[in-house]
Amino acid sequence: MKKIILSLSLLVVTFGFVGCNIGTFTDEPTTTATSTEAPTTYTTTIPAITSTTLDENMIISEIYNLIYEDLYDEIKAEVIENISQERFDQIYQQVLSDLRSDIESGSITLTAETVVEMILNIEQNSANSVVGIIAYDATGAGLQTGSGVVYKHVGDKYYVVTNEHVVRDGISIDIYFEDGSTISANLIGVDDLVDVAVLSFISSETYEVSNFADSSQVAKGDIILAVGHPQGFDFYGSITMGIVSGLDRYFDIDGDDINDMFVNYIQHDAAINSGNSGGALFDIYGDVIGLNVIKISATDVEGMGFAIPSNLVAAICSDIEVYGVSLQKPVLGINFLELRGHIDYLVNTIGASIPNGVTDGFYIYSVVAGASFDGYVEAEDIIVRIGDVDLTTAEDFVLYFSKYLVGDTISISLYRNGTLLTFEDIELKAKVDD
Repeated sequence: MKKIILSLSLLVVTFGFVGCNIGTFTDEPTTTATSTEAPTTYTTTIPAITSTTLDENMIISEIYNLIYEDLYDEIKAEVIENISQERFDQIYQQVLSDLRSDIESGSITLTAETVVEMILNIEQNSANSVVGIIAYDATGAGLQTGSGVVYKHVGDKYYVVTNEHVVRDGISIDIYFEDGSTISANLIGVDDLVDVAVLSFISSETYEVSNFADSSQVAKGDIILAVGHPQGFDFYGSITMGIVSGLDRYFDIDGDDINDMFVNYIQHDAAINSGNSGGALFDIYGDVIGLNVIKISATDVEGMGFAIPSNLVAAICSDIEVYGVSLQKPVLGINFLELRGHIDYLVNTIGASIPNGVTDGFYIYSVVAGASFDGYVEAEDIIVRIGDVDLTTAEDFVLYFSKYLVGDTISISLYRNGTLLTFEDIELKAKVDD
């Protein structure tokens, strides 16, 4: 998530961020020696919701009539002049929920024609919430371009979510619209671990705003549309179609031979390219189920794009709006190597002292100052238990740890100079700024 977009590399499978029109990277497997010697830092999320701006015509003509006309009769009595935004959102969500329930129960059949109509509806409405992002350096030169999604509107203030790597190192940021106009944006905050950034801009104009869907309801085979600006703004608002190919996909982003469990990506086969990062992955109803961020590209790989699930994105946005930082993923702040398979190396190469009978656990190289375990864990400690889990492999642990949020408390047991120590009620903290 810290890397920038890849360009196609022949004969090498690469993970590419699909947002910035700049840079490349490859993620080749490291050697066994490297993977056993390199200390690894582990860190670690969950959800919230926002509102949207709707009007009567949008509800009637842009959503409900696409499926069946008599929905208007159900809601018109409640759609009155000067109705509050909150009440409008309640009506919208309730009727849309009923509609989805009818489709899932078989009361309504989705035909090819209705699917086409729904796709056209997204193109004409929801897709317009996907804007361009330009980050500039101190000289005013553009660093990179990407996509973003307008997800909230309060008064004259609009909120936009994009990827952190799209705005990274930007001294100033502009929102770019399809007609070529731009407006200055304010960076509210970022979560560089998950690769999410939240911006805002002020305008009295009316812009499309999208809803976050409940990504926990996404299933393999769901029809999706990716909207963004591949290869820059000459292809502004490109829409590609596909299906959800897989759920809960994880990557070894930092090249340490262990999958990073920070994000349970949605895998899909809609075409995304450089410039799509931060753009929306829509469901067939026009709601955002994910934020496009990465793809796998090689001569023998096709149609493997990945998006950050909307529940995680929405939760991070909510945190950043209130606190300026994300409170979703706590960070332990330890650099360690698991004992399993590495005891000989630890004992014979770096002179580690391993208590008799201890075969599993994490040998600590160092602790990040100010992080969750600072003040409890020291270099050369061997942690054998965190929470209610006996430590075996790093990959098993990070999957277990992903359930915790900033502010949760946890206990640890460790060996220090051969003595078993236990620390209770350690508060988990967010990532410490570099």
